[in-house]
Amino acid sequence: MAYLFFQTWVWLLLAFLLGLLLGGFFCWLCCRNKKHEYTQQVKTEPVKRQAPVQVTTPAAPVTPPPAPKAVKKMTFLTEPPADVDDLKRIKGVGAVLEGTLNELGIYQFKQVAAFSQDEVDWVNEAMSFPGRIEREDWINQARKLSAGMETEFSKRVDDGEVEY
Repeated sequence: MAYLFFQTWVWLLLAFLLGLLLGGFFCWLCCRNKKHEYTQQVKTEPVKRQAPVQVTTPAAPVTPPPAPKAVKKMTFLTEPPADVDDLKRIKGVGAVLEGTLNELGIYQFKQVAAFSQDEVDWVNEAMSFPGRIEREDWINQARKLSAGMETEFSKRVDDGEVEY
């Protein structure tokens, strides 16, 4: 039994040494080839730098960017009416946006339904959400809700599925 144990360890030691030798040889071979590639590069003389040539051309007239579209301030209701609508029933209007719309004087669906393009631009700018009214189709939703109809989102709000 000791003979097999000793013989196994001898063979393992020989295999380890052979692996080191072969691995070292191939590593040396690869490094030697890379070193050979680098030494074969052609050495060039340093490039003499010349002073840059300044070319003067007439400057093109600078045109300022177009001024942003002036949005006139809209005036909505200054006092909340007796029948204030729950604007959160419009998809995309949460509690914070409802408060912002109320600060702007917008309290009812019929106000949102009657927005002109100038009013849409002004409200978008005042809310700092450009394009949100068009993207979430507030005007059509408000038209349905002001007519007494329901939207899919308003049904979910009424059922308590949407939390604010």
